Amino acid sequence: MLSKQSIRKEHVILLNRVKMSKDEIIEISKDFNENEEGRFRKMLQQGGTITIQGKKFQILKDLKDFARNSKGEYEAPANPHRNEDWE
Repeated sequence: MLSKQSIRKEHVILLNRVKMSKDEIIEISKDFNENEEGRFRKMLQQGGTITIQGKKFQILKDLKDFARNSKGEYEAPANPHRNEDWE
């Protein structure tokens, strides 16, 4: 079974094109077998579309233009060097 921690705020989960809440997804996931739950967790990591038990889930991740640093905080990537910097 999925927990609330496994569904992050950056995830938007659509079931048959209808946005679902965390609690609704957790309730639905109680019927998943181990293999289906593993595939669903994988899709939470990468996003995409998956059909489980005839239900079509679309998982959208809020992609950030920033990378996470070692503290888990979002950080802007380093600016590229200018040609003048190399002279």
